Amino acid sequence: MKKVNVGFSASWLVLNPTAGETSSLLRLLQKYEVNVVPANEADYLFFTCFSGDHHFEAKEDAVKILFTGENFCPDFNTCDYALSFEHMDYGDRHFRFPLYLTYPDVNKLADRSLVTLDDLRKRRHFCNFIYSNGNAEPERDAFFHALNARMPVLSAGRHLRNTQSIDAAQPATDMNLRKRKYMEDFRFSLAFENSAHPGYVTEKIADAFIARTIPIYWGDPRICDEFNKDSFVDVRSFANWSDAIDHIAMLNRDEDLLLKMLNAHPLKTPDAIDVYMNGARAFFENIFDQDLSEARRRPRAGFAKNLERKRRKDQTGLVKLLKRNRV
Repeated sequence: MKKVNVGFSASWLVLNPTAGETSSLLRLLQKYEVNVVPANEADYLFFTCFSGDHHFEAKEDAVKILFTGENFCPDFNTCDYALSFEHMDYGDRHFRFPLYLTYPDVNKLADRSLVTLDDLRKRRHFCNFIYSNGNAEPERDAFFHALNARMPVLSAGRHLRNTQSIDAAQPATDMNLRKRKYMEDFRFSLAFENSAHPGYVTEKIADAFIARTIPIYWGDPRICDEFNKDSFVDVRSFANWSDAIDHIAMLNRDEDLLLKMLNAHPLKTPDAIDVYMNGARAFFENIFDQDLSEARRRPRAGFAKNLERKRRKDQTGLVKLLKRNRV
């Protein structure tokens, strides 16, 4: 078993196995003996878009691997490899791996039991809206208000709360588990992304599917490339929001249509999760099976080298203090 010295630069829990539950992303490295070392000692440094610390933490000869679950396009002058949501081919340096795939329960999208009529009738509420971020695209709040004006939408997050907090309703330590348990009492869930970009898909639609509610989705204009259009309400597919809300109201009145949609497979391709995981495993193996010097991809000379050194200096000097960090 090959031993690899891996570090994590100010990484979010989705990457760092020493900071919490290991995501499905790093479980793909089981072929290797992963030795977690400080970021400045790592031969392979994982980093995210949440901090620019990787500029000064990484050794100059380290192989840097970016994971971005946010709507942030990789800069391949900064990283050797990247996993992102982008529909992009860039040799062996990029693999499309949307955020929802990192969650430990992602396999529940493929392995599902049928929802019965009795199950449906136990759901006491129409629709939920669970968000803490009020800085999203205006479409999210606007649709919440438009739908809530027709039928009551319960907002249990910190943003636009109009009911008991989800924390009080579902006191569990796992945030995502708490959210999904709360959602199980609803027929629909508003699953709007923070922003819209082709390929940018987060946990929002996946959480709704796993909780066995019908997602009312807005965000990725290519969402139907990935998810079965018969299993959710794609707000973009309607001429206007009034038509979308009329359709939602019609579904809410028809138990047969609701059951049909709830029991439709959420994925356009049922084995898509396995395909993604096998592809990501091959992506990592291509990186780690090479000699370290051969695995390097980002420019190590010329203008790119000068830019990297300037960014390293910025991160440790006045620019960092002024919070002008460049990711």
